Amino acid sequence: MNIKKLLGNRIREIRTSRSLTQEALAEIVSISAKTLSQIELGNNFVSAETLADICKALNITPKILFDFEHTEVAKENLISEIVKRLENNPQLLKTIYKIVIALDY
Repeated sequence: MNIKKLLGNRIREIRTSRSLTQEALAEIVSISAKTLSQIELGNNFVSAETLADICKALNITPKILFDFEHTEVAKENLISEIVKRLENNPQLLKTIYKIVIALDY
């Protein structure tokens, strides 16, 4: 995943944990809700000024905003959970194995 998408996901994650809508955060930061949406989707990158305003509005440091490590841990936990569920369904496991082999060209 690229940095724009990681940052956008992180902004959305923190915004929603603060029970803020895109419209509310956008108003606080003085940008349009559409601009914030594009940032959260990873389609646009923020300027340094907007980044500082977002951090201030969410009451966080840039270090917290750029902490993507938890995202990787969450993916590992998801994979572990999927494997556990597949252990009880050998037919589905076999099907997924075939799909993975086919994707590996």
